[in-house]
Amino acid sequence: MIDNLNPTSQLHPYQSFREIPNAEKPQHGLTMARVRGYARSNRGKTLGVIAVLAIGAGLMRKRRRQ
Repeated sequence: MIDNLNPTSQLHPYQSFREIPNAEKPQHGLTMARVRGYARSNRGKTLGVIAVLAIGAGLMRKRRRQ
């Protein structure tokens, strides 16, 4: 089969027309926007995590002083 299409074309005829190019796909991973969005939608969990971290840091600090 000979490919007669423009080589700079992003999509080939054997790809679905619904396929999103990789450059336009959302990035995965932990970004600050995702963290802020999660914190805003789950305020109780966020405050609980902050409290656990503060209590844990306080216990570790007391343990070092002894």
